[in-house]
Amino acid sequence: MWVYILIAIIILVIVTAAVLLYLRSVKTQMIDTQYSRLHEVNQLPFKLDLVKLKNYNLHGEAKVLYNNWQDEWNEALNTHSTHAENALEQSKTNVEQFKFAKSTKNNELAGENIEVIKNKYDELTEEVARFVKAVEEGKHQNIESERLYREAKRDVLANGHKFGDAKKPLEEVIKAYEPEVAKYEKMVNDGDYLRANEFIFSTYNELLNLKDNMDEIPKLIKEVQKELPQQFQELRYGCRDLRAQGYDLDHIKVENRLSTLKSNLNRVEPLVAKLELEEAESILDNIHDELDDMYELVEHEVNAKNKFDSGKDVITDELFNAKALNYTLRTEIDYIKEHYHIDESDVQKVMNYENEIENLITIYSDMITETEKNTTRYSAIVDNIDYLKNNAHTIHEEQNSIQEHLVNLREDDAEARENLRYVNDRKEKVYRELMSSNLVTLPEQFIVMKHEIEVNIREVENYFSRRPLNVEYVKAKVNDTVLMMNKFEQEAYAVMRDSQLTELMIQYGNRFRSTDSDLNAHLNEAERLFKENRYKRALGLAKDAVESVEPGSAAKIEKQFDNN
Repeated sequence: MWVYILIAIIILVIVTAAVLLYLRSVKTQMIDTQYSRLHEVNQLPFKLDLVKLKNYNLHGEAKVLYNNWQDEWNEALNTHSTHAENALEQSKTNVEQFKFAKSTKNNELAGENIEVIKNKYDELTEEVARFVKAVEEGKHQNIESERLYREAKRDVLANGHKFGDAKKPLEEVIKAYEPEVAKYEKMVNDGDYLRANEFIFSTYNELLNLKDNMDEIPKLIKEVQKELPQQFQELRYGCRDLRAQGYDLDHIKVENRLSTLKSNLNRVEPLVAKLELEEAESILDNIHDELDDMYELVEHEVNAKNKFDSGKDVITDELFNAKALNYTLRTEIDYIKEHYHIDESDVQKVMNYENEIENLITIYSDMITETEKNTTRYSAIVDNIDYLKNNAHTIHEEQNSIQEHLVNLREDDAEARENLRYVNDRKEKVYRELMSSNLVTLPEQFIVMKHEIEVNIREVENYFSRRPLNVEYVKAKVNDTVLMMNKFEQEAYAVMRDSQLTELMIQYGNRFRSTDSDLNAHLNEAERLFKENRYKRALGLAKDAVESVEPGSAAKIEKQFDNN
């Protein structure tokens, strides 16, 4: 037994040793990988990036930046490279002693230091790149600033007339930029690239703004000297023409407002000459707003007159038609009230419409009177156009509805009489068919239903003689009678159908009576029920009996009967 235990122990020792050797190999490979990474970061070419700066003037700010970047890189490289190398040596020792956990920890510590070196390289190279880019942008803006300066100077000299009194102030402003442009070169020569970039950025934007102002000044002068005075004249003469055509424009106060605008316009050129363009443009914006407001008010008056002219004839026709229809309705109501009951609210509406129409006519007459004056403010009366049109249309619609109701009274009266005659004829026709049918006796229910219909007919006929006649009540009574007649007719034809089909089923089944005792018994029972006026039950028994001996025959007999 002890031999097996010994063998197991030996195997366990061998396996453990193999695992330990495998783990040591893995950890050793990890350490070698970190050594490779450390070698790579030690070889990072930051000094080549710094070499780029030697193309610039290494004085002042440039020298400080160069030294700082060099010191930061050397410090990061020397410090963290040493830490990483020490950690890797310790990790290597741990592996040889099979202290894998400590080895992993030291390996990770080395990786962190290697990562710090790499991050510092990325940070510093990015800063160098930003510096180089900023310097190049500064050079470009300096070139553009010199171009803008030369163009501005040349434009004032060659086209000074278009700047008017602003020419001399512009020359002084442009002349002031001459030493400013030279300052950039001095800062660059001193190595103060950051200050030089800030300075040239500001100068470049100022020259751009100067260029925009030089482009704007001739437009402002043209607007002040030509365009706005021309608009003033056009508005003044246009309003005079409209007054001659009968427009009242006193509320717009064109002359007073134009006089004020002209005074404000006279302030603009001196401001332009002093290069105070923002204030000049603000005054011009206010002038344009005032002009737009006056034009809008004038246009409103013109549109109001057009609306009045286009709506005048329509309103005349609608008011005339409304008044004529109102007179017709009042006359019809006086006549119809003797014959038919009329809702008192409709009578009152017609009377009220007469007053409303007169009020609308008064408003319309006042409008016409106003337009016949020498001048008219159409915007003050145009709102009445919609009021008159809407109210006249509403009255027209409601009066038409009342007139239609009055016409319907006569038509409904005639229709009710016709329906009553039709019901009476149908009642007699159905009753005759019941009497001549194969029913053994006439069921009591049909006698009762016929009597109820006749009572209703007599009641309605008596009501027709009343004056004034309530047509709505009569229509309702006639409709009730029609419903009663429909029920009487449906039930009568249903009973007659059942009785006739029962006879047909029995006749068809007679051929099988001698050979089928069950069928004979069912048919005998059907005949008994038939004699007792129980036709629906008798039909059901007869159909079942026929179906029992010849399936499908009952449905065939029923279909032939209904088709005939």
